[in-house]
Amino acid sequence: MNRARFALTIVLITLFTEMISSQILNQSIQPVIRLCDELTELYPDTVYHRGMKEYAVDAARGTIAGVHVLVTGLDPGTAVQFRLFLDDMPVKEARWYRMIDVPVEENTGLDSRTEKFSGQINPFVIRRAPFRIYEALEPVVSPVIAGGKTIALRAEIPVVNEAPVCDNKYIIQVETGGKSEELRWSVRVHKAAVPPLKRSTISYVNWHSVGNLCADHEVEIWTEPFWKMLSEYARLMVRGRQNTFWLLWQDYFDFDSSGRVCQFFRERLERYVKAFMDEGLEKIQGCPFAFRENWSTDAMYVIPAQFKIPAVSEAGLRQIAIMADSIFSVIKANNWRDKWMQGIFDEPTDEYAGRYKVLADTLRRHMSGIPVIEATMTTKLAGYIDILCPQVQEYQKEHEFYEGRKAAGDKVWVYTCLVPGGAWINRLLDQERLRQVYFGWGCARYNLNGYLHWGFNMHRPGQDPFKQSAIQHGEGDANNFLPAGDTHIIYPKKEGPLSGQRFEAVRIGMEDYELLAQMKRKNSKFADSLITRIFRAFDDYSRDVDEYRNTKRLILESLDED
Repeated sequence: MNRARFALTIVLITLFTEMISSQILNQSIQPVIRLCDELTELYPDTVYHRGMKEYAVDAARGTIAGVHVLVTGLDPGTAVQFRLFLDDMPVKEARWYRMIDVPVEENTGLDSRTEKFSGQINPFVIRRAPFRIYEALEPVVSPVIAGGKTIALRAEIPVVNEAPVCDNKYIIQVETGGKSEELRWSVRVHKAAVPPLKRSTISYVNWHSVGNLCADHEVEIWTEPFWKMLSEYARLMVRGRQNTFWLLWQDYFDFDSSGRVCQFFRERLERYVKAFMDEGLEKIQGCPFAFRENWSTDAMYVIPAQFKIPAVSEAGLRQIAIMADSIFSVIKANNWRDKWMQGIFDEPTDEYAGRYKVLADTLRRHMSGIPVIEATMTTKLAGYIDILCPQVQEYQKEHEFYEGRKAAGDKVWVYTCLVPGGAWINRLLDQERLRQVYFGWGCARYNLNGYLHWGFNMHRPGQDPFKQSAIQHGEGDANNFLPAGDTHIIYPKKEGPLSGQRFEAVRIGMEDYELLAQMKRKNSKFADSLITRIFRAFDDYSRDVDEYRNTKRLILESLDED
């Protein structure tokens, strides 16, 4: 009898457990639809999310207000419908994007590159690799089909300069899997306005690859389809508040069998520059015309690369003079003197200082009045570089030197690349989106004039940015990888380039820079106190999105006051 009762009890417990498990399972696969701050990192393996059904954000005029919608618990193949309303009317100017996830195969290193480089664990990452993160933004219209259990959408509203100062209360409707959700999104528009890109007070450039543009979009260079796609890239740069673009000297010359200049393509150069200027970019960076053979020797050559003409040889200096004279004639004819800046030799170190000075003197003789800009790794070129651009950690280390150069009349930018890692701000995939915002805050904090990065679409041969984010850096050391996302900040679809979450975050930071500049003119002490509330140094800042939003609201409210 006791055995029978025991057996019956076990059966009842089993049935009850299965029933509860079934209910939990059924609940777990019900879609959950939530709003998320656009600066919160999102992942496709999210099972649940502490998102919001109501979300409010403050916005300046002349910006973009955005919010993300995360839908979890989907069956693959399920349709997701979405709409945005204001006062019960559909918002025609609303734009929607589907966020595409990309891989993070290796974590950024504590010091440089990835953790493989020195073998040290970096505790300052948002998640341990490998993982996937939502990053690329593909324009969509409703409905979209879920490819997995989770889908992330972005809704955005352009806040034009003429927008009324008010609190717009939007309703986002999302329907999927038999479930409908109404989410409330408030956008409080302030009096303050970010100036149009042509009146921006900070310089910002990402170097782009024309070769990758052609390969990714299957266009032949210098053909009409190429020019059309180049304009698409320029428009994306403008969206991200990038106001400076670069060009490679070698693209506008032909060379004979010994490497000497034999033809100059003047009209091509003019059309290239005007393609960017027609879209709203204002400043031109001529790329460096001298280069190192590698980081193992101190050899220094002049373009074209395959001929290895020593840069400070008679042939090298003659080559520079011919190209500089040709390009300068176009600069003068088009009144670009106040828009052009020129590189000489990327990342010069101490051992190149003497030869660099020779090249700088040569350039100034042939391009009089054009400022020299350089991503520099030495302090021995004072007086030879007009726009110094150290890495953020080097600027902080040599702060007194760079402040002295500013006092002498030079401009100072900063840049990042495969370094720095650790806690330093950079724009890599396993770092907080706030870090990318803080480029603008760092420039405001230290009164810097610009920010540079080498990787707009510089993915390597064979690298699909949708499938590979960290890639081998050159040949040799098997542990030498470029960190995830270093090579690129936008994504190529055949139809055109897509923005990325990091690119958008830098844009927000550049918008903030303009607001902070206005705040400084109004009350510099108060502006500095608000900046240091969340950004104290390039390796000391708040990682709390709410604290950032609260601080930005204080800035906007202060600018609202007459």
